Amino acid sequence: MSKKILTLGMLVAFFFTSCKETPKQETVKQETPKQETNKQDVSVSKANKETNPLIGSWIEPIPGQEKKVQGIKINDDGTAESINMATLLYKKWWEKDGKLILVSESIGNHSSGIDTLEYKIVVLNNTDLELKDGNYSLKYKRQ
Repeated sequence: MSKKILTLGMLVAFFFTSCKETPKQETVKQETPKQETNKQDVSVSKANKETNPLIGSWIEPIPGQEKKVQGIKINDDGTAESINMATLLYKKWWEKDGKLILVSESIGNHSSGIDTLEYKIVVLNNTDLELKDGNYSLKYKRQ
């Protein structure tokens, strides 16, 4: 008798567990339109790759370890890569209305999340790139 109750309990638990999968699928579907928009914006960057001064590797000293550097590599195909940053992985980029938009994945503290960061381009020339978000400022040198 106890085996039947145990089996019935496991079937009920399996049923409720399988019902929880539906919301996760809906969340993925909600993110799809945003990703399509980003792909359209990235194509703008591709069209300007011959003349876009953002293309290249940009570095800054690591705070507290000034002999080492970290930064971002902006590729002409709309992808981006982190330089010496294991917990912040840049994925995509595009430029719009004087702003640099970066899609990044944070993988620190045993969790991960994807974020879209938007920075105003304050300085951009052959050697310097300064980005600003409110009071937060990033100052890079071309590598």
